[in-house]
Amino acid sequence: MATPNTKPDFDEEFDRAVAEWRERYRLREDDAVLLLIELFRIHQQHWDELRHRELPAFGEFRADICKLVEAARTFQGQTAALLELLRNQPPASHAARITRAAAIFAALASLLAGYLIGRAWP
Repeated sequence: MATPNTKPDFDEEFDRAVAEWRERYRLREDDAVLLLIELFRIHQQHWDELRHRELPAFGEFRADICKLVEAARTFQGQTAALLELLRNQPPASHAARITRAAAIFAALASLLAGYLIGRAWP
């Protein structure tokens, strides 16, 4: 049985299970079924090696993850500082406004232009 600090040895467990199975069914060492099991083990080791080559371990990404966490903390700190700075800014009171006289003049000019276009257009 594996302790919490050690990894379980699945190969040993598999070998023990195969040995028990051989004893139960009284199989010889050169039996075809055992040869198939050995062929399966070779196949499994091959695919495990390919998988380990193509999928790197989590440890290789540890530095990148730490950098990402640090960048996120920096971003949060800078965002909080920017929001605080924006809250402390006085409101913009000089917004562009249209006077009543300019609005009335624009309405009259558009009415006159519409009337003249309507008269000129046959």
